[in-house]
Amino acid sequence: MKKIWLVVVLLFGFITLAGCTTGDDRDTLILEVINLEGDVLILESIPFEAGSDHNVIQLIDEAVGLDYTEFSFGTFINGIGENYPTEYGVTYNYYFSLFVNGVSSSVGLDQIVLTDGMKISFIEVTLLDEVDLQVDRLIQTFIDTHADTYVSSQEMEYNVAAALYQLHHKGYDVPALSTWVSNPTTLFVRDTIQNAMRTAIYESIFQSDTQLTKTALEGFSPTNHYEAMSVLTGLTIANGSNTQIQSLITQITSSNPLYMDSDYAGMALLALAAYREQTSLEPAFEGYLEFISSNLTSTGISAWGSPNSSSTAAVVLGLVAHGIHPRSEAYQTSGVDLIEALLLYSHDGAFKWTIDAQTADMQFSTPQVFAALVAYKLFRDVYGNPPFALFDFAS
Repeated sequence: MKKIWLVVVLLFGFITLAGCTTGDDRDTLILEVINLEGDVLILESIPFEAGSDHNVIQLIDEAVGLDYTEFSFGTFINGIGENYPTEYGVTYNYYFSLFVNGVSSSVGLDQIVLTDGMKISFIEVTLLDEVDLQVDRLIQTFIDTHADTYVSSQEMEYNVAAALYQLHHKGYDVPALSTWVSNPTTLFVRDTIQNAMRTAIYESIFQSDTQLTKTALEGFSPTNHYEAMSVLTGLTIANGSNTQIQSLITQITSSNPLYMDSDYAGMALLALAAYREQTSLEPAFEGYLEFISSNLTSTGISAWGSPNSSSTAAVVLGLVAHGIHPRSEAYQTSGVDLIEALLLYSHDGAFKWTIDAQTADMQFSTPQVFAALVAYKLFRDVYGNPPFALFDFAS
């Protein structure tokens, strides 16, 4: 009986030792995925048989899943597991950089030779500088904390609504407006020029018929430059008659308002953006841009006696609508560009009207600055920076 137990014990020992030997013969690949904030999304040890014909791509794909595309020049990694770079599929502002044993790889993943203990790291990086990263962060913060204050079935701020629509429409990870607005028809009011213009915006966003609004706008007789711009904006959206549109353009560009300021220059550039190819308007555009340039400061555009965020936002909206970069040298003062200046007004996810204000201006400055940052982002994110007009819902 003792001999039998001795055989069993010895047999069990051989099996155990064999198991340990097999484990020791297996080499290991360490996989690490880190996002832009430095959070470790994946940290996994992946075993493989020494001398096997597995490559790095196969090992990672079998272990956690790998989304990749093969090109003639090599393999491009789209995502690892369920992790993708920020704005994947919309922009290439963010991407995963490949590191091997803590050193940036000079070759693609498909060319890396497996070795025991090798550490493969995918670390999210960005092409954006700190100013543009801050733009993206502030846009997201506003959406997370303030958007539902500005868009609902009871009340809607048209700048915010247009900005949110454009982000969603162009594929960014932003909820559709229907998330906030269950019945948009309650917002369709046409009793004044301003309300009719807003209604044209809302109808376009929610793909409603604009005929009633177009008729209402055609019935108004604007008495000043600002009313003319509102009617023009509404009729441009609602496909009004070309004759009336050209008459409004003439009314706007043939003179300046009695009190000319940077707000008006920016607003005029935006309202006239759809007609920027008309050569007859070049002198007017040059005049607006010259006026803006004369009011540049290191804290934004000066109007109403001092630099403020609302005027700066109006100018940014106008510039990008004509394909003019607000961060270019022409719009810098003491090395500070208009977007950098606009960020100076940030306050708890919203925006102040003046630099020295103690609280955010939620009624005017915040929605205008948010819209301007979104317009700038959408202009910035497209290669070549083609013009982007906030109220152009056709493209």
